Amino acid sequence: MDVRTRAPNCGSLLPRARGGVIFKAAVCFSICLACGTVPALAAPAETPAAPATLSMRGDGPAPAAKPFSITRADPQIDALIAADAKAELVATGFGLNEGTTWVRDGKGSGFLLVGGLLDNVLYKIAPDNTVSVFMEKAGYTGNDPDTVGAQTRAGRSHVLLIGPSCSGVDPQGRIVWCADDDRRVMRLEKDGTHTILSTGVDGKRFSGPNDITIRHDGGIYLTDNDFGLRGAGKSPLKELDNGIFLIRDGTTKLVLSDKQLGGIPNGITLSPDEKYLYLSAGQKMFRYTVKPDGTLGDSTLFTEGVGIGDGMRADSRGDIYSTGGAGPGLVRVMSPQGKFLGSINLPVLNAEPKKQICSTNVAFGDTDARTLYIAACDAVYKIRLKVAGILQGPAS
Repeated sequence: MDVRTRAPNCGSLLPRARGGVIFKAAVCFSICLACGTVPALAAPAETPAAPATLSMRGDGPAPAAKPFSITRADPQIDALIAADAKAELVATGFGLNEGTTWVRDGKGSGFLLVGGLLDNVLYKIAPDNTVSVFMEKAGYTGNDPDTVGAQTRAGRSHVLLIGPSCSGVDPQGRIVWCADDDRRVMRLEKDGTHTILSTGVDGKRFSGPNDITIRHDGGIYLTDNDFGLRGAGKSPLKELDNGIFLIRDGTTKLVLSDKQLGGIPNGITLSPDEKYLYLSAGQKMFRYTVKPDGTLGDSTLFTEGVGIGDGMRADSRGDIYSTGGAGPGLVRVMSPQGKFLGSINLPVLNAEPKKQICSTNVAFGDTDARTLYIAACDAVYKIRLKVAGILQGPAS
């Protein structure tokens, strides 16, 4: 090994090392220690900080404010939403909400049900936008919340999903809801008592009933996933694989597994004629034919993209209005033929503490069914439409 030393100018040293690897800095440093001169070492290059992510959910700065808007991707949307349509703020302060359903009162009016995911209640919103509690402990009735409810973020906050994520009205006018953390589907009887419709299948319990759509014969299609369990799919309490179930006449059966669907099931709705069942998994929406016995037949990929993955409803023409969950406050509008017509874009708020405006579910309401109510995480909005939706339950 030929090591040349020339102190104190270590910068000119170029010693050769074993195997052809050059240890210039280390040898230079030791030589200069011996001669009493230590050169200044160059500071390591700093890694540039990643740009802060602007998001209404989680850490980092709040996103830039954006006003309400309508994206008109196809002229057909003009038959659904007027050019001057506006979004009206109905109520705010929910943190995270879900499960919107319009309940007719038999007197020509009604009210909106909204699930409070953080508050463990079903809220009632009257036509004058007054908010009250309709039902306490609607998602979890126990006294040990340490093992239930998936954890997530709402704005900056770390929160627990413990409330009900779905609601509906059966043909007899009885309210049905998802008691997520009790892991069962419930019904409110006319006398105020609660009936358990299903806790699972084959002796195994649901993981977290998430969303429902109700047939004209009273049968209930249910999506079940992991949101009722602490730790979600990793919970040791998980008993059933995720899937789509049919609850009817006191029995529950699996009609589609998550593997057959291709992802975690969430949003679900029937077409107006009940010939098709729409299901979402991630940002994909599938359409299944419904057989006479209620089981599912052939499927097609109906659409994919932003605004899919959470609750959805069909209007009287068969157009589909779908939501994307915790992402942007956007409602995707699709024609019955699967054409993307546009989107309803809720405002983005630039404020601290962060106010998360998203879209988790929709419901048609008011006496003419021409108002689309949107569960928007911290808020509820509504927008008037030119076409009527489908109201659940009996007309009177």
